[in-house]
Amino acid sequence: MTASEGEPGRAPRKDVVRNRARLLCAARRAFARNGLDAPLEPIAAAAGVGNATLYRHFPTRADLWQSVLEGPLLEVTELIGTAGERDDAWSGLEHFLRGLCELEAREEGFTFLMTASLDGAPRLAELRAGIRDRLGELVQRAHDQKAIRPDVVESDFAVIILSVAGVIEATRDSDPLAWSRHLDIILDGIRTPVPTPLPSASKACSALI
Repeated sequence: MTASEGEPGRAPRKDVVRNRARLLCAARRAFARNGLDAPLEPIAAAAGVGNATLYRHFPTRADLWQSVLEGPLLEVTELIGTAGERDDAWSGLEHFLRGLCELEAREEGFTFLMTASLDGAPRLAELRAGIRDRLGELVQRAHDQKAIRPDVVESDFAVIILSVAGVIEATRDSDPLAWSRHLDIILDGIRTPVPTPLPSASKACSALI
């Protein structure tokens, strides 16, 4: 890093901070839309900077992945840790799924990125593997407490999460909370006791049929 971009003990220039923020915003949108292999040059163009500026901030694609995804993955790690601390396994499982869907509603395309290959980004792969391990423990505890159907397996939750993410994407502009009803229906399909009262049906969803 040159003296113009920042030195140890000196705050980065405002334009350097601004360019980095723009690059991260553009990268997040591009990755959500086209996956983690989205070309980098259009990201720089969308951020209003040149390719040299992009590579100065993020020398490799994995560096850019980490800057975009590490924060949300750490948030999910904290979320599932909190879920696992609940004595009632069903409450913990519902807390995790609802929190993850809320994150997806806030961070467009995040759930789909959770399933992408992270070759070359060991830190991100480690975080995601930790989340999957904790989810497995949470599902097993729900089985031990007979809180979910005995035929529900851990891999079902990846499908559930992706399903809700699809509803979020389809109704993001017309009814941003439509996914909550969809998730309630799914949760009642996997739990064993009394169904949960549903919120009002979404008019936006009716228009999709």
